[in-house]
Amino acid sequence: MSRPLSATRSTQQAKVVKARRLGTTRPLELTIIYLLLCLSAAFLLLPLLWAIAASFSPNEKVFEYAYPFSWRALLPAEFTLEAYQALFARGFGRTIFNSLMLGLVTVFVGGFVNALAGFAFARFQFWGKNVIFIAVVMSSFLVPGDLTAIPRYILVKDFGWVNTWQGLIVPGLASSLVIYLFRQFFAELPQELIDAARVDGATYFQLFLRVILPISKPALLTAALLLFLSQWDSFFWPLVVASDPKLQVVQVAISQAVGQYQTQWNQLLAGSMLAAIIPILLVLPFQSYYVRGITGAGLKE
Repeated sequence: MSRPLSATRSTQQAKVVKARRLGTTRPLELTIIYLLLCLSAAFLLLPLLWAIAASFSPNEKVFEYAYPFSWRALLPAEFTLEAYQALFARGFGRTIFNSLMLGLVTVFVGGFVNALAGFAFARFQFWGKNVIFIAVVMSSFLVPGDLTAIPRYILVKDFGWVNTWQGLIVPGLASSLVIYLFRQFFAELPQELIDAARVDGATYFQLFLRVILPISKPALLTAALLLFLSQWDSFFWPLVVASDPKLQVVQVAISQAVGQYQTQWNQLLAGSMLAAIIPILLVLPFQSYYVRGITGAGLKE
């Protein structure tokens, strides 16, 4: 039975009125949302802008306009490069090189090792696989890294690796988070792909190198970012195991601006700005992979 014509017209008119109301309220809602986002961004950027300005100011004038806060705090009180010059005079360029080398070696060697472990847990069947994965890999999430510093230091000392590159690199190669990410990614790959490679006569190692790794770009990029940032931000372990100034890393070098009787705030902020540039340049192009890795989202495209 068809609806009356008047009822149909009423319904259409109601839809038109509703659409007009949405059309008028939608821009207002968007304006409010964008305004709140801009205010939030400005609030978050203020400390960063102040830190940049303070790094170009003399140490005695770093807090001149910060308490009480004035807009002039966002500009250098007296523009000078003395903080950056003092940093590089102390060998800060060498520490950046050390941190880069530490991060890159960990990315390539650690990424390969963790990928092998993830592939084994995802595709191989062996006795106690799930128990080992839960007891060794997953449970390490619950153990803070600093809690294992003493056993690791004793082990490294017994190997004679104190104040060596091996002592800095080897303990940071294996990462339970990266192994977990690789395991989840490799577990979602189609079994037909692996079977086809095996039928063609490929060994498991050849299968891993020539088939699995080339199609694992999302997992590889996420793992590379996680491993590099973990080493770039490391402070406690390099401080403990590498007291030699030739092996000093960025975070340890920045901490030297804090003295017993005086803190060189402009050098501290200048070092922090330099230390933040490289991670920002790395994370921005691949931030989607990094966020998905941190949140544990699926990595398969």
